[in-house]
Amino acid sequence: MAAAKKAVLGPLVGAVDQGTSSTRFLVFNSKTAELLSHHQVEIKQEFPKEGWVEQDPMEILQSVYECIEKTCEKLGQLNIDISNIKAIGVSNQRETTVVWDKLTGEPLYNALGKLSCMDTQCKVFLHSQALSY
Repeated sequence: MAAAKKAVLGPLVGAVDQGTSSTRFLVFNSKTAELLSHHQVEIKQEFPKEGWVEQDPMEILQSVYECIEKTCEKLGQLNIDISNIKAIGVSNQRETTVVWDKLTGEPLYNALGKLSCMDTQCKVFLHSQALSY
C-alpha cells in the first residue's frame, strides 16, 4: 500500500501562546487564516505564601515542546506536511520573571508570576540598584 500523499497548503504559520495557566501551539494556513491544528497543556501554579505565585520554569519549557510535538503529530494525521510551517510567532508571560544560571542555563528558582508580591519587591530592588550605578 502506498503512503498517503501530504497535502500542500502553501505557507503555514505557527503560534506559541505561553500564558500563566496554559501553553498552546496553533498552526494556521497563512493565506486563509484557517486554524489547521492545535494542542494545549495546562501549567501548574503554586502559591507557597499569600501573594506569591510560582511556576516551574522547566515545566513551562517542556509544555512548549509538548504542544509543538503534539500539534505536528496531528498535522501528520491530517496528511499536512509540517515542512510548510515557514514562521512561528511567540506570545509569552511578559510579566513573569525567571533568573537563569548563565553557565548552565538552568533556572535558579521558580518563575515568579505577575501576582507575586515578591516579584514586585525584586523588581523595585533591581530598579533601585540600577539607578545607583
